[in-house]
Amino acid sequence: MKKLIWALSLLFAGLSACTQSSRTDSLGKLIDQARDEAGKAKLLILRSRSYAAPQTPLALADAQQALAIYQQEKDEKGQVDAYVQLSGLYSRQNKYLLALSVDSISYSLSEKNNYKQGLAFSSSNMGRNLQQIGRFKEAHDLLTKSLLLFKETGQERETAEVYNRLGIISRRLSDFSASLQHYDNGIAVARKYDLGPSLANLLMNKANTLNESAKYDEAIDLHLQSIRIKDRLKDNRSLVQSYNNLANVYNTTGQFEEALHYYRLAATMSEKTGNKTSLALAFSNMAIASARIKRLDSIEYFYQRSLSLFLETNDKPGTAMVRNNLGNYYHETGKYDQALEELRKALEMRKGTGSIYDIASTTNTIGVVLRKLKRYEEAEQHLVKSLNMVRNDGSALQQTIYRALGDHYQETGDFEKAAAYQAKYISISDTLLTEGETVNMVKAQSKYEIEKKENQLALAKASEELNAVRLANRNRTIALMIGLALLLFAGMLLYFRSYQLKKRAALALTQKNEKIETLVKELHHRVKNNLQVVSGLLSLQSNRTEDESARAAMQEGRSRINAMALIHQKLYTETDLAAVDIKDYLENLSGSLAGSFGYKTGSIQTEVRLKDPNIDIDLAMPIGLIVNELVTNAFKHAFAGIRDPAITIRLQQLQEKKLELQVMDNGKGMGEEKPTSFGMKLVQTLVRQMNGQLSVRSNPGTAYTIEISTT
Repeated sequence: MKKLIWALSLLFAGLSACTQSSRTDSLGKLIDQARDEAGKAKLLILRSRSYAAPQTPLALADAQQALAIYQQEKDEKGQVDAYVQLSGLYSRQNKYLLALSVDSISYSLSEKNNYKQGLAFSSSNMGRNLQQIGRFKEAHDLLTKSLLLFKETGQERETAEVYNRLGIISRRLSDFSASLQHYDNGIAVARKYDLGPSLANLLMNKANTLNESAKYDEAIDLHLQSIRIKDRLKDNRSLVQSYNNLANVYNTTGQFEEALHYYRLAATMSEKTGNKTSLALAFSNMAIASARIKRLDSIEYFYQRSLSLFLETNDKPGTAMVRNNLGNYYHETGKYDQALEELRKALEMRKGTGSIYDIASTTNTIGVVLRKLKRYEEAEQHLVKSLNMVRNDGSALQQTIYRALGDHYQETGDFEKAAAYQAKYISISDTLLTEGETVNMVKAQSKYEIEKKENQLALAKASEELNAVRLANRNRTIALMIGLALLLFAGMLLYFRSYQLKKRAALALTQKNEKIETLVKELHHRVKNNLQVVSGLLSLQSNRTEDESARAAMQEGRSRINAMALIHQKLYTETDLAAVDIKDYLENLSGSLAGSFGYKTGSIQTEVRLKDPNIDIDLAMPIGLIVNELVTNAFKHAFAGIRDPAITIRLQQLQEKKLELQVMDNGKGMGEEKPTSFGMKLVQTLVRQMNGQLSVRSNPGTAYTIEISTT
């Protein structure tokens, strides 16, 4: 019964793609219905995360759209979330340097806003991408920091992947005990929260460390556990890695046909999934396995294919590995000069990664090649250096170095040292792969194959039962489908009718809005014309009036009317019917005032320092009237006897909701100013109307400073 249920679950697992499609469709509807931009951006990031690997371009488009919204809204925490998602997608495409540049932005924004969750994800992403390009020590520090931040912010689930990365880095730095401890910590978290994909990767990577520690039977057992989980999850991209790694164990233990079988599986699946890194690794491994079983015709071809793919993806650790393996191949075939060239290139790249195990391995092989070239002094230096780099942990590499040193001293006639190192080599050989471990490896593989066959049989039985149920319910299903089709047709008719009605309503609304916009523009035009008529009447009247004080009052009134008319003229010509470009307005107003008093336009300087120069008409009107009064006052009273009169008008942003208006002249000060004049009373009234504060400074010149609240 249990097997039947398990088989049924496998059948229905095939529906996961439909479920995923349904989820993205549901999120798409929510995005279309989102009323605020911030909510829409969050939904876009959720949908970006829901896309599978082949849909990466769609995922990128959603993440970039979310980022644009957050930037427009000036939501820096939201920008961090979008950058974190973009980094993951670039990393998925092997664009590690681009991902790192995105990580640095998200890290800086997180620090600026004290956004600990963003810091945790940014540090984790940077660690992952630095690991991929071989900068292991920097990656280790950042991943350790992200681990602490995830724990501090209560995101224990996220630590599983961080432990996985730390385990990989510790293995590359030859700290096998730390590597295994990190994996065990991550496995505990993955099992606690039922994180299937993370658990599979942790088991696989722990098996890799066990393989390098020469614990081959445990490594194979864990690899097969990981493959079972990935089979169940249909995670083909990750299965490629498992096949490669499992084959590596078989290759190390001399089971070359078995190794080549899994390498071929990995290569075939890599080509289907488009994973260039995994395909490169598979080609390199196929070359090694082919060499072991003496299939020499395709070895160099496999290496060159692997090298070109690693170079294409800028994978430096992978490139170094292939050059190292190619050097080994040239060494084994007696092409010692070519071997030395490739091995030295590999060593130089591996020094950049800080991977002690890899550096020691390449250094040892260079020593062996130098011995073959009779360059004994250099050979001894390399062999001793490689031995000093490895830990005394009885690893397979340590065994290899002991053997190389034994052969070296045997050939150079130092038989005492040769015997000592050969004894150490034999001592480790006895502990590396026992007969019992070999049996355990075979048992683990057999158990996996038996389970696979039993599952296939259970699946076949379940399929027969399901076919019988389908046959019995076929007529009912057909009737139901016909009914649903009729309902769908009726729904489509209703939707089409509703769409037509909405389209007509939208058209009517657009036409109405256009009429309103035309009427408002016409209103501003007529107000401007009427104000100009009044201005003209005042001009005529002032020409007929002999009383100088009355004539001056009319001219002042005319100046105020012109200031207001200029605003309505601007509104008539602009697309925004409720806001004025204050910089352009003040420049035109000041030029008009200078001309009316016989001064050059250049005698007035206008400075506007605002985030947005377009301000509301209700604020622009009093600002214009105040500037009109203060500039008029300056021209009338301030410049008697002044050779080069100058006025500065400055409008700047003090705070988010506060502006500062300054009108300054280089005149003789306020000696002749009448603070109780109508003009100054008007200025004070307008300042109170804007909830502002007026201050005056005199000698030299006069400077009016008005703080305006825009609330």
